[in-house]
Amino acid sequence: MNTRKRTSKKRTGYLSILLIVCIFSCITVLAVSLFFLFRPFTMEDVRRSADRAFTCVSRQLTSFAEVIWSWNEPAPADAAVSDIQNTEAESVPYMEFSGEPGDISSLQAEYNDPVDQIYLNMLDTGCGPMLYYHQGDIRWGDYLYGGYDPMSKYGCGPTAVSMIVNSFGDTAVDPTDIAAWASENGYYALHGGSYHSLIPDAMKAYGLQAESVTDRSYEHVAELLSSSHILVALMGRGSLTENGHFVLFTKLLDNGKIYIADPVNYENCTLEWDLTQLLSELKKSYDSGGPLWAVSP
Repeated sequence: MNTRKRTSKKRTGYLSILLIVCIFSCITVLAVSLFFLFRPFTMEDVRRSADRAFTCVSRQLTSFAEVIWSWNEPAPADAAVSDIQNTEAESVPYMEFSGEPGDISSLQAEYNDPVDQIYLNMLDTGCGPMLYYHQGDIRWGDYLYGGYDPMSKYGCGPTAVSMIVNSFGDTAVDPTDIAAWASENGYYALHGGSYHSLIPDAMKAYGLQAESVTDRSYEHVAELLSSSHILVALMGRGSLTENGHFVLFTKLLDNGKIYIADPVNYENCTLEWDLTQLLSELKKSYDSGGPLWAVSP
C-alpha cells in the first residue's frame, strides 16, 4: 500500500511539472504573438490569441486527466465503434425529399433531433452527391469543440464545412476533424461557436475556394446555384436562429425554391425553401466576406 501511494505521488509530481511547463509555453507563445507581429495588433488579435492560449491549457489539462483516468480504468470496449464502422460500410441512401414547402417561421435552429441516431444520407446538390452530416450525430454530438463546447450545440460551422470538404475536396473528413483544425488555428470562439473567417480559411486550407457573394439578389444567387456552386449562408437573428447559424444552400429547383443542408435539423433538409425569404434573414452583422459564400468544387 505504501509503495502505491509513493508511486501515485510521483506521478502527480510529474504531471504538475508538465502542467507548469505547458502553461509557461502557452504564455510565451501568446507574448511573442502579441509583441513580435509585423503589423499592429487589434483587439480581435488579442481575443484570438487569448482563446488559443486558453484552449491550449485546457487541452493539456484534459490530456492529463485522461492519462490519470487510464491508470485506473480498463480500456473501453470497442463494440460501439465496430457497429458504427459496419454501418458506414453499407451503401448510403439518398435523402428522401418530401416535396413540401418549408415555412420559414417554423425553422428551428435548436438541436431537437433524436440524440441516439447516426445520420447516413446523401444529398442531391447542384454540384453532385454530398454526404449529409448532423452536428448532433451520436458519433460526435458530445465531442467538445475547443475542449469546452459540445458539437451538438456549437458545431454548425465545422459541420457545414465538413460536408463540403468531405464530398468535394481531396480529404476525407468528419465534423470533429474540422472542429479540431478550427481550434488549433484560432477559429473557435469560446461559448460562441466559430468565427466567420472559418468558412473562407477552412475551404482554402482544404483545397477549395469560398468566394464572398456581395450581390445577394435572388437572380444572382439563383444563377450561382445553377452553375455548380454550393452556398454557405450565415443566418442572422430571426426565425432560424437567435444569434447566428451556418446552413448550406445546396440546389435550385425548377419551381424557383431551393434545398438546404441544415447541420442541426434533418427535417429542414427534406423541404423546399423560398430563397427570397432565406436571403432576407441573412445575418446583418458579419465579416470575412460573409454572410454568404459561394463554393465550387
